[in-house]
Amino acid sequence: MTTASVRQQGAAHIYYLLSIIYYLLSAATVAASAATVRLTAPDDGALYDLHSPCVKEFLEHWEERGVKPPRPKLTEAEIAQSNRQYIAYQKWREAGSPKDKRVKLWEDRYNFYTHNAWSRELMKRADEEEKTYKPFKWTVEGGVSNVVVEFSTTPDFKDPIIEKIGSEKGRYYTSMRPGYLLLGTRYWWRIRALDKEGAEVLSDVRSFTTSDKPPRMIGRPMENMRDLGGGVNADGVPVRQGLLYRGQAPWARASKSFLRDRYVTKLGIKTQLDLRGRDEFEKRCQTWGETDLETIGIHHEFHTIIPYHVNHPDVFTKLPAIFAILAAETNYPVYFNCAVGSDRTGTIAFLLDGVIGRDDKYFYDDYELPSFNSNTPRYRYCRKGSELFNTFAKGDNDRGVVPKYYNNGAAVRVYFGNTITVAAQNGKTLAEQIGGQIFIDTWGLVSPGDPEAAARRGAVSA
Repeated sequence: MTTASVRQQGAAHIYYLLSIIYYLLSAATVAASAATVRLTAPDDGALYDLHSPCVKEFLEHWEERGVKPPRPKLTEAEIAQSNRQYIAYQKWREAGSPKDKRVKLWEDRYNFYTHNAWSRELMKRADEEEKTYKPFKWTVEGGVSNVVVEFSTTPDFKDPIIEKIGSEKGRYYTSMRPGYLLLGTRYWWRIRALDKEGAEVLSDVRSFTTSDKPPRMIGRPMENMRDLGGGVNADGVPVRQGLLYRGQAPWARASKSFLRDRYVTKLGIKTQLDLRGRDEFEKRCQTWGETDLETIGIHHEFHTIIPYHVNHPDVFTKLPAIFAILAAETNYPVYFNCAVGSDRTGTIAFLLDGVIGRDDKYFYDDYELPSFNSNTPRYRYCRKGSELFNTFAKGDNDRGVVPKYYNNGAAVRVYFGNTITVAAQNGKTLAEQIGGQIFIDTWGLVSPGDPEAAARRGAVSA
C-alpha cells in the first residue's frame, strides 16, 4: 500500500469518526431541545373544592365572623375631624340643605366597616394565601413558551376553558389556581405549550370533579366576583349556573383582550346591569381608565340605586326596571355591578337571594364575602349591613320575607302581578316561582299568566 493510499484511508476513517460525532451531537441537541410537561397535582380523579382554605373557613364559621367587635377609642385626629364635619353640616343646613352641595355628618369606620378579632386574623392569612395558594401543579423539562392550561368537560378537549400562564425572568410558572370552573362538574385538564423549536408540547391528562357547594367564585376571592347560581335553594330546587353574576366594576386599565376573554369568551355575558350613575361611570373612565364593556359587544345599561335603603321611594320605584331586565331571557347571561361590588350590588344580590329562596346562612355569606376584597370589609353588624338585615328581620326567615317585600309594594306588584298569579295556580311559593323561572328555566317569566305555555316551553328547552 502506497503512502498516498494510507493517507486516503486515514482521511476516510477520520471523516467517518467525525460523522459519528456530528450525529451524536445532533441527537443530543434534539434530545436537549425536546420538552416534556408532567402533571403532579391534584391527583387523577380527585375532588377539588373551588373554595380556597381561607374562604372555606370563612364560610364554615359564619357565627364567629358575625360577632360585633368592641368600639375602639377615637383618636384626637378623629375627634377633630368629627367637629369640623359637624360645623360644615350645620352651615349646610342653615343654607337650606342644597342637594348639589350635600354635607354628611362624620362617622367613624366602626359604624361602617371593621373586622372583629376572628376575621382580622383570618384575613391576614388570606392575604398570604392570595400569593401562595396554587393547587394545580406540573413539572417542565426543557424550555417551553406560550404555556396555557386547558380545562374541558369532555376528554376530547372540545371547547376548553383556556387559562394563560405567566412567566418571570423567562421562566413560566408551574402552578396556578383556576378561576372559571363550574360547581359539581367533572373536568379533564392538561398543559399545552411550545418547545424551543416551536413544536407543540402536550402534557399527560388528568381528571377531577369540583365540589357542588355554592357560591361559585370567579377569579380570586379578592376580585369579589361570583355566580349567583349553583347548588340548591332552601327547598332543594337546583339553581342554574352561568346566568347571573355579581361583581365590581371591570378592572381599570385592563386591556380589551383581557376583558373580552373574561366577560365574553369565558362567561358569555350579554348584558351589564350597572348600578352606578352614568356620571360616576364616566368619571371613573377618565380618572382610572375603565373600559366600557359596550366596546366589546356587551349591552350596557345604567340603573342607579341607593344601597341598603330598600324602602326608599327612589329605590322602590326603580326595582321594576331592574327586574324587567332579569325577566327577559334574551338578556342572559347578566353581570350586575357597582364600583366595588359590595353595597349597591350587595343590596340587589340580597333581594335576588330571597327571590331564589336561599337559606338564611347564604344571605350572610353572600353579603359578607366582599370582605376578602382589599377595599373594605362588609359585615352584618356594621351600620349599613345591619340596616339591610333589620329591614327583613320581621319574619321567620329572609327567604320568606323578601317576596312579601315585593308583594307589598305597589310599583313592584304591578310588574310581578302575573307572575304571582302563576305562582298561585301552580301552588308554589313566590320565591320558588320567581326564583325558579329566572334561574332554573326562565320560561315562566317569558309566559306570564300562562303556566301551561311555560311548562311546554320548559319541556322543549330541557
